[in-house]
Amino acid sequence: MAPSHRALNHQLSPAEVAQGVSALAQLDADRKAHRESVSGVNIDDYDEEADSPSPIYHSFLRDDASNVSKLTNFAPIEFERLWTCLQGYLRDHWNVGRGRKCTQRPKDMLFMFLASLKHCGKWDVVASVFKIKPPTFQKMIMSFASVVSSFLYERFAVSAADKYTMETLGNTFRNNLCARYATDVIFQQTNMPSGQMKEPSAYYSENHHLHGYKVEVSVLPNGLAINCTNHFSGSEADIDIFRNNAKFHQQHLLKSNKEKELVDDGALRDKYPETWAVLADEGYQGLVEDFRAITPFKKPRMGCLTIEQVNTTDGIARDRAIVENYFGRLGTLWAVCSDKYRWDEKHYDTLFRACVALTNYHVRIHPLGSEDGLNYQKYLKHLHAIRHEARAKRLAVQRRYREKRKLRLSRMLAAQIGRPSGGFRDESSSEESEDFLSHESKAQLFILTKSKGAGTNR
Repeated sequence: MAPSHRALNHQLSPAEVAQGVSALAQLDADRKAHRESVSGVNIDDYDEEADSPSPIYHSFLRDDASNVSKLTNFAPIEFERLWTCLQGYLRDHWNVGRGRKCTQRPKDMLFMFLASLKHCGKWDVVASVFKIKPPTFQKMIMSFASVVSSFLYERFAVSAADKYTMETLGNTFRNNLCARYATDVIFQQTNMPSGQMKEPSAYYSENHHLHGYKVEVSVLPNGLAINCTNHFSGSEADIDIFRNNAKFHQQHLLKSNKEKELVDDGALRDKYPETWAVLADEGYQGLVEDFRAITPFKKPRMGCLTIEQVNTTDGIARDRAIVENYFGRLGTLWAVCSDKYRWDEKHYDTLFRACVALTNYHVRIHPLGSEDGLNYQKYLKHLHAIRHEARAKRLAVQRRYREKRKLRLSRMLAAQIGRPSGGFRDESSSEESEDFLSHESKAQLFILTKSKGAGTNR
């Protein structure tokens, strides 16, 4: 029943007003008293992040902004820009479809992925930082890498080849203006593969005397990589890797119609008028038969280079320094590309491409410098030290084996000489002798006995 007009216009008595005001005032006083009673309680920091879109990332950021750079190589503002580039792609491709979903947020996954590339050698080290079990962390990171790697590579490496053409580049090589890019191979040590002898030997590099992988990378004069191949075994020759990647080189060295109007008075222009040149080192001698490859002059046997050839070789080396600087930056930023690779081989190309793309992103913000080249030289010296350390250990093992074998043969010789020719031998000594003397030891014993007898006769 609707209230009457009189009821709606009912006036409260002074007593009712005082009672109502007193009740509400008491409620307000109780509320303030309750707040005062909990003012000394510490606020749990994690409660602030319960609704955060990236609680792991923000926990490190809030503690100290420099934590982001220490874990990912990028300052917070640089990380945010990278996240902006990836946000839309990850929304459409990460944690979609059927099956069990990852509980981590996409931005947190990017943060942990970068930390893994920078620091990971063993999964438990980085997993412990994020308080995640290593098997779960490994599966999660590899799943994320398979989704994001191809996008990163297309976004920051492949697109650079289309953007920075010879017409628009502006920053060309100083001594070889006709060169499109410089190409070289980077070597990374790995565990010696298991299996038969032929399989491990395929990964052994005669140049570095270590087992590992090789990857060819092509770098523009502005310091951006535009291509990296799949990995090859360490025994593969650099020039053969280049030829296996011939499709890329033929496509990107070919002059466009507009570029044909540009001045080109560089080396080999008469033999290859339709293409630009590529800079390579002395390991690519002979490539000129198939490509416009500018390589250093090789010193003739029993001869020397002319002054002009020496100057040309020095100019090539100075221009090629850009690719060595790039390798230095790549190895400095990402431990997964410079330390001994211990993970599954099937993931190597995915991780390496992601590192190349992220290095390009870093180079755009922080251009390459001479210190990067010095870092690459330190990396090569590190490989050289590993080689010598392994060789020293191998020689020490061989030396101990020879000493023990010599001592064993000497004891057998002394026992053989001191044994009576027709005397009684107990059964235990006979069995011990048969077990101890191998076919090779008996042959050595016979030789030593004859040499001792010959010395006695003289």
